Amino acid sequence: MNAAAPIFPRPVDLHERALQAVAQMRADAQGQGGQLPVASYRSPEQFAQEMQMLRQHPQAVAASSELAQPGSWLSLTRLGTPLLLVRQADGSVRAFLNVCRHRGARVVAEGAGDQARAFSCPYHAWTYQTDGALRGVPQAEGFADLCKQDMGLRRLACHEAAGLIWVLLDPQLSEQNTTTQLGPMMQDLCALAGMQQPVGYAPRSYEVAANWKLLVDGVFEAYHFKIAHQKTIAAMFAGNVQLVDECGPHRRLYLIKANFALEQPAPDAFEPRQYGNLTYFFFPTNTVLVQPDHAQFSCLEPISPERTRIHEITLLPQTPATEKAEKYWQANVDLYRRTLAEDYALAESIQQGLASGANEHFTFASFEYSIGRFHAQLQQSLKDSN
Repeated sequence: MNAAAPIFPRPVDLHERALQAVAQMRADAQGQGGQLPVASYRSPEQFAQEMQMLRQHPQAVAASSELAQPGSWLSLTRLGTPLLLVRQADGSVRAFLNVCRHRGARVVAEGAGDQARAFSCPYHAWTYQTDGALRGVPQAEGFADLCKQDMGLRRLACHEAAGLIWVLLDPQLSEQNTTTQLGPMMQDLCALAGMQQPVGYAPRSYEVAANWKLLVDGVFEAYHFKIAHQKTIAAMFAGNVQLVDECGPHRRLYLIKANFALEQPAPDAFEPRQYGNLTYFFFPTNTVLVQPDHAQFSCLEPISPERTRIHEITLLPQTPATEKAEKYWQANVDLYRRTLAEDYALAESIQQGLASGANEHFTFASFEYSIGRFHAQLQQSLKDSN
């Protein structure tokens, strides 16, 4: 498929490409191999540029189900930015900078709650309504020129899709349409069964001692699967046969399972989720791995050139209602986490070797072309953000 095409292939077209891939045991190789300087994973200057750029792209910061009812709220921090999410009376979610407009204190301590009617700053008790409007100012006579209408919490662009709350952290982009930024690939994801309003389950956040781009690189190639994951999921997959479709800087990857190669299903019996893993990568840091009956979401939060915080949410068709269901879903989560632990241990190993001088460049094969494409798109995005 042409890399610039905005529409993903139909299942019948994906089926034909999968047949060709397993027949040749060859992954997509739509570009040449290449090299990438290792300095890009260590540069403090590039990292600072990346942090600025990331604030201009939608980040999924929470599951929609975490804000179940009007008045539900969530206070958290992403990329050093204090955020406040509030479910409104009309059912929508608003996102604000969790920063008082008086002296800049955090209005709401990190945490979550429900039935909120207002939020009061702990410094001077400036009070804000759940829609962000400034409601009360103690000793207001001291602020003779204050226009309350202009002093509400700074609102951020925000919308919900695929059971997640997507936010643009740059307040200068509050009027930007995040739906447009995520594009047709989000429409493709949300068209899958169970992905319209999935329920968040087993969220966790943790840190890895590696540059965030090393973690992204691992998503874009299946060359490592039979080796790095031999103790976990290697036997489930056909090998180095991953299909890639791009939509702007986003991409959908299809990692073919061993059962497809064995059964060779007919086109009318081909269900992509039964015969492979669909991974939706939303540039630059969001990934949704779609499995037959659920999905796994992760977002990378760079902390420094050598450290990354990872936020994960499992997306289920419904809240587990029985102990049996709880055990089933937890077993899926545990396998996912064991597999990622193998990837992240290797990323930490790579990070430790970057400063050794062993390599000035990384060398990529033709079937790892998507890594080079990502880095080229990243460099263009860095230029565009300045």
